[in-house]
Amino acid sequence: MDIASLARIETGLAALRSQYQQAAGQLTLLQKQKEAKLQDLEQAQEDIRVWQLVQALFTKVSDYAREQLKRRVEQTVTAALQAVFADDDLEFRIEMRTVAGQPAADWQVVSRYGDTVVAASPEDGRGGGITDVVSLALRLALMELARPKPGGPVLLDEVGKHVSANYAPNVAVFLKEYARKTGRQVILITHQAALAEVADVSYQVSQRDGISEVRRV
Repeated sequence: MDIASLARIETGLAALRSQYQQAAGQLTLLQKQKEAKLQDLEQAQEDIRVWQLVQALFTKVSDYAREQLKRRVEQTVTAALQAVFADDDLEFRIEMRTVAGQPAADWQVVSRYGDTVVAASPEDGRGGGITDVVSLALRLALMELARPKPGGPVLLDEVGKHVSANYAPNVAVFLKEYARKTGRQVILITHQAALAEVADVSYQVSQRDGISEVRRV
């Protein structure tokens, strides 16, 4: 085999290695995107479950109690939105309607820009963070308004993960204030330092050589 043939083979092998590396990089990227989409799907399914519970709660009460419940939920979620996004012009509204003879509720987040009022569903609001905060506030409202009221702590996993970093500290303050007012313990799993920093007690879990290590921080 002459030198020219070897050179062509080496060039071909280099091209194959380059193609392989590009394909491997694309595969890694696609796997990460798949994991992110699965997490988003899990969050969406949890949001749907929470909203279905609220809908069910509305169907089981009298007209008077339903109106009172509606106002309490609106106030709770509005307070959460205003606290997290530091915007007193944000408002959460529940529009009641009847479907097949049963009461149903539509959610709206109302924003005011001067004289302009914009109402949209939480999913169509100003980014995914709106949906996260609405879902969180609805869960907390369900706990406090349900009768009999459930006891025990509030368990939250990666709450507010779509809320932008500059608003994450406000989520922490909101949860801290909720715990103070209700007397409930809040147990939270999070990757956000802003949320962990306000905890009375926090633990960091890391992994080394396949073994999890827990330390108090």
